[in-house]
Amino acid sequence: MTKPEPKKKSVLPIISIAAVLIGLGLVLYLPGLVETDNQAPALKLTHPDCRLNNGECVAKQGQQEVALEIKSETIRSATPMLFEVSLNNIKANQVMLDLKGKEMFMGLNQVMLKPVAGDPDRWQGEVTLAVCTTGEMVWVSSVVLEKDGKKTQADFEFTAR
Repeated sequence: MTKPEPKKKSVLPIISIAAVLIGLGLVLYLPGLVETDNQAPALKLTHPDCRLNNGECVAKQGQQEVALEIKSETIRSATPMLFEVSLNNIKANQVMLDLKGKEMFMGLNQVMLKPVAGDPDRWQGEVTLAVCTTGEMVWVSSVVLEKDGKKTQADFEFTAR
């Protein structure tokens, strides 16, 4: 008489349960590990209809102002353009310009602006926009100011071909 073979225990259910528990743990605890920056409210545009194509736009909150102007003669994709930020009653250690397509993702386009010599309240930088295949594109330019770890953001719009 032969002995029956002992049944082999499957480790697949144990591995599956462990994977589910690890995944659940990541979903519950990972957001708490990621730093969120909700310290400063975004500045609001004084005139929501302000378009950089028509000249300087100003975002205002109380006595603080952030102005953005495109100093180039033409506003076109694939052409270098000079952006200038002016600050009033607000200080910054660094200023970044973040450009995004309003209706379409156009890739990452962030530029650290440099302070204008002799004027710590003015910052400038050159930006070249990606070409949009649909022709004309509305861009959102976010000016992100950082001072002592605190960030403030002002958003402006313009159109480029």
